[in-house]
Amino acid sequence: MPRWSDLASFALDLADADIPEEARRKAVDAITDGLACALAGSVSEVARPVLRALGIEGGAGGAARLLGSDLQAAPADAALYNGTITHALDYDDVTHPAFSHPTTVLMPALFALADQAKASGRDIVGAYVVGLDVFGKLGRALNTAHYRAGWHATSTFGSIAAAVAAARLLRLNREQLMSAVGMAASASSGLRANFGTMTKPLHAGYAARNGVLAAKLAREGFTASEEALTHKFGFANVFSGGTPAKWSEFAKWGEPFEILSEFGIGLKPFPSCAATHTAIEAALLLREEIGGAVDRIASIRAGVAEMSLEPLIHVRPHSGLEGKFSMHYCVASALVDGTVDLATFDDARVKNPKVIDLIGRTAMAVDERVRHSSEFGSVLAFTMADGRTHEKLVPLAMGKPHRWFSKERLRQKFGDCANGVLPAERIDAAFQAAQDLDRLPSLDPLLRELSMRRAAAAE
Repeated sequence: MPRWSDLASFALDLADADIPEEARRKAVDAITDGLACALAGSVSEVARPVLRALGIEGGAGGAARLLGSDLQAAPADAALYNGTITHALDYDDVTHPAFSHPTTVLMPALFALADQAKASGRDIVGAYVVGLDVFGKLGRALNTAHYRAGWHATSTFGSIAAAVAAARLLRLNREQLMSAVGMAASASSGLRANFGTMTKPLHAGYAARNGVLAAKLAREGFTASEEALTHKFGFANVFSGGTPAKWSEFAKWGEPFEILSEFGIGLKPFPSCAATHTAIEAALLLREEIGGAVDRIASIRAGVAEMSLEPLIHVRPHSGLEGKFSMHYCVASALVDGTVDLATFDDARVKNPKVIDLIGRTAMAVDERVRHSSEFGSVLAFTMADGRTHEKLVPLAMGKPHRWFSKERLRQKFGDCANGVLPAERIDAAFQAAQDLDRLPSLDPLLRELSMRRAAAAE
């Protein structure tokens, strides 16, 4: 069995100087990307119901800023709201050891506590790196059984990862950290049955809130079992899907850092389920190959990994949210429109007759060439009306460590997400403030830039 004191030592004693610069740089890029997603999510359909339900709409005050607005709320409520809107459009990053979305949980939790912790940007980045390690280790120890059992790991793993990251930021002691982990383990949940609904992004908000509450309660002396992860009725056994946990994964923390591992984190090029991304890229490449002659396609076959069948639960979506979890819709939209962007998942777009027609000609099945791909590799093939065939294999999506976004690509995505939320003249300043996070003495300069909105967006 692992010694959880090792986790506490790693989380609390790791010096900033011991975190490699590349790890810090990737963390800053991931947080920048997460902030972009939060801005876009702040004007999505999920934002206002959460504001109303929390009683925040209309100017409620608090210690933490709601992203994409001038409102503030209590830290736990801010974490819930910011986590939900960051994941609202499924445009935020992924980690495949955990099969989850890390930044949509960690960034809102840490930002919510930054004021109370008197944290610098460097403190935030260090806590983020630690939290991502917890995501990765839980994923390596419990997946894919955990995910296949129906749990949404963004919420289950995320609650624990957020608690550890928050404990570091608040400078808790070892006993307090383990109590926070125990509370977060009890709060963990999130069902994949809710994919394609507003509740999926709410899972991220839940996890961020769980981590914040657990760390704050632990600081006040609230206790939990130190065996909450390893007990017979603890997290690992209850959430394992009947498969024993790989306890050896917890032997060495930060060796290597998860953020520097091969598949530890990946930025998203498209605002849809990560399992669709390689096929979307293949569709766009093949569209160029056939000169845009989409009307001449007789049939389409999407060859996918076994794991792709788990989240892709829709074929003919009835809403934009469902469309994000339909390989058929994403491929058809890429072919018809020549792009997949935020507008692709407007509810009206799923009714496009040309897209619906292509969905009817599309089949999805496991392909032996990518069957065991943990990165959702895809093989897309067309048969044209004249019998000619075209095929493209894309094993790894853009945005993964080996295909990391350039600064130009990251800036483009930030601008696309911020458009209509921030005034155009403020977008560059907001992007640069996010990129400067590791050098900021506090979050205030960044949050000031993020709160500058068009008057119409506030109405």
